[in-house]
Amino acid sequence: MSFPKNSANHFEALDGWRGLCACLVALFHFHGTSPIYSWDLIRNSYLFVDFFFVLSGFVIAWNYGSRLATWADVRQFLVLRVGRLYPLHIFMLFLLLAWETSKLVIGRISPPGPEAFVGENQPATVLSNIFLVQSLHLNDGLSWNAPSWSISTELWAYVVFALVSVMVGLRNWMLWLVALAAPLVLLSVTSTGMDVTYDWGLVRCLFGFALGVACARMHRRRTQAATGPAPWAATALESLALVAVVWFVSFAGKSNWSILAPFLFAAAVLVFAGEGGWWSRLLQQPLFKWLGTLSYSIYLTHYFFVMLLPVFVKRILHVDLWTPVALPTGETALLYGRNELQGTLFYLLVLGLTIAFSALTYRWVETPGRDWSRAWAKRLAARGRAAAAAPARVPSP
Repeated sequence: MSFPKNSANHFEALDGWRGLCACLVALFHFHGTSPIYSWDLIRNSYLFVDFFFVLSGFVIAWNYGSRLATWADVRQFLVLRVGRLYPLHIFMLFLLLAWETSKLVIGRISPPGPEAFVGENQPATVLSNIFLVQSLHLNDGLSWNAPSWSISTELWAYVVFALVSVMVGLRNWMLWLVALAAPLVLLSVTSTGMDVTYDWGLVRCLFGFALGVACARMHRRRTQAATGPAPWAATALESLALVAVVWFVSFAGKSNWSILAPFLFAAAVLVFAGEGGWWSRLLQQPLFKWLGTLSYSIYLTHYFFVMLLPVFVKRILHVDLWTPVALPTGETALLYGRNELQGTLFYLLVLGLTIAFSALTYRWVETPGRDWSRAWAKRLAARGRAAAAAPARVPSP
């Protein structure tokens, strides 16, 4: 069997993975009185952020690995990446700012009203979020749209990737040096494994991103081979990768074992990039392709609904559904919902609202932002070609 020729530089099976992982991260952030909360896979789904980092490195290297030769190339690349990340990020930040401002207005109209601009949503952290530096150890904790810390690290990973590529050339030994040094750094600064965000999040991102770039280079060599694995062998490999990911995420938690997650995700990305097995065909079905298309919006919008749903229920129904629940570990947690049926329905409601809202933000925020950045990059390219074609001025005697 020949490897599929990916002329569109697009990996639909990996897009399906991306959509599923975004939904799992959304479920991770909502704490409901439900068997869903007790499922170790969901409780540890923060690790799928590392899957995003590996996949991002893979996709960026696949599409741009040989296209960053000049400073003009770097400029166009960064314009495209900012256009991909920034519009939705700034939209969600302003939406949360509007929400906090509405609390102030409510307090003025009907005092005392809810507290505003406290906790994660303090005015002092607005600027760091606007400039996407909130993950560079500048703040004392997560702020505003908490999941956006990883978007901040991705942007700076793009900058590092582009600068190294054009200045010295990205060598394989550099990738493996980062992949081996990053876990040692994380082990030396944290006792919670990969659960680092606003403080050492950039190290975490570069770790996965470097492995993703290495995977792209390995996959490129693999696609040059005459044949690939038979469909049954590809299906077996995909099944093994899927089981390994589910088991490892369920097992690793916030222990030091979680440091190994990017290596496992890198292996899964390599396996599914081949798109040769039954699981890949399943992930290429319309539902998973749609979730993959919305995955960035799902990831950046879900926290808004996680925070606001309990507030709206309390305001409309005048009932507080946060319930202390004894966990099997002996600890007590505040979970949302008075019983398991109620809590499970709230999980589904949060996910449903997130996906519906994501369809809107993809259409009206992501797509225009991406189109704008592409148009800007084309103008920059045309300007560069015109400058190169212009005859050199000969100084007058």
